[in-house]
Amino acid sequence: MSFQGKLIAIAGPTASGKTDAAYALAEMYKASIVSADCFQSYKKLDIGTSKPPREMLEVVKHYMINEYEITCPVNVYEYAKRSCEYIASIKGEVCIVTGGSGLYLDSIIYRNYEFSKENSDRNYREYLMKFVEERGADALYDKLIEIDPEYAAKTHRNNVKRVMRAIEFNHETGKKMSQAACEKVMRHVNTDYYGLYVDRAVLYERINKRVDRMVEEGLIDEVRSLYGEYNNRDLNAFKAIGYKEIISAIENEISFDDAIELIKKRSRNYAKRQYTWFNADKNIKWIDATRLSCEQIAEIIYGGENV
Repeated sequence: MSFQGKLIAIAGPTASGKTDAAYALAEMYKASIVSADCFQSYKKLDIGTSKPPREMLEVVKHYMINEYEITCPVNVYEYAKRSCEYIASIKGEVCIVTGGSGLYLDSIIYRNYEFSKENSDRNYREYLMKFVEERGADALYDKLIEIDPEYAAKTHRNNVKRVMRAIEFNHETGKKMSQAACEKVMRHVNTDYYGLYVDRAVLYERINKRVDRMVEEGLIDEVRSLYGEYNNRDLNAFKAIGYKEIISAIENEISFDDAIELIKKRSRNYAKRQYTWFNADKNIKWIDATRLSCEQIAEIIYGGENV
C-alpha cells in the first residue's frame, strides 16, 4: 500500500515559520501533517522542541510527534520506516511533511536512504561507539574523510552523531552519503518541495526571542524535571539544543544565564547548517518568508505560485 495523493514538504531552518505555515496549509487542504523533527518525536520534550501547541494537535492530525519514549534510541532508519508507514495509511488527497532535520526530512521524501531492519548492523554501530570512546571524535572524523571526503567537508568534526551515521551508511550500503544526496529519487511522484528563507538578521532575532519565550514558558523547570526523572544526560533525547545546556547548568558546570546564551548561539549555528543542507537540494522551491505571515506562505503553496 502506498500514498496516492500529493505530498507537500516544507523545509527551513529553526524559527522560519514552518510549523505555523504547515498548519495553515493543512487547514486549507483538510490534510494531515507528518513531522520531520527528530526531537519532537520524543514524549515530554515539549517547550524546548517548540512542539505545536495542543490546540493545533487537536484540530489537525499530526504524525511523528510524541511518538517515542525518552529512553528510546531513535535513529533515522527507524524514523523513516515509521513515517512512511503512516504516510502510506493516509486516505486524504494531500499529506504535508515538515521539519528542520535535514536527513530525517530527506529520508521520508527520497528513496535513497532505504534500510531494512535486517541490514542494520548493531555490532558495527557498537564498534563505532567504542571507537569514539577510545580514540575520540577527531579519529572518527578522519575515518569519514577517508570514506567520503565530500560529505566530511560539510560536516563538523564534533557532530559525532552525524559523522557516525555517514560511516554506518557507507558500511551498510556501500554508498557514500554524498553520493546518496546527489542521486535523490522521490518516493512519491506527486511531490512538491518548498523551503522557507528568512533574512539572516531577522531569523537570528526570531531565534533569540524564541529562546527567551521558552525560558518564560518554563524551559528550565521542564529540563530540571525530566533530568531528575531520568538522570542520564547521555540519552539521545537530552542531546537536543536547549536540554543539554540547561543540564550543564543544573550540574553547576555553567550558569543558567550562560546556558541561555549558549542555546541562542547554538540555535543560530544550527540554522546555518540547516541552510547549507537544504541549499544543496535543487528540488526545493524557495519562498522568501521574511515578511510573510504563515497564512500568506500557505496561500502561495496552496495556489501553486511560481517562487
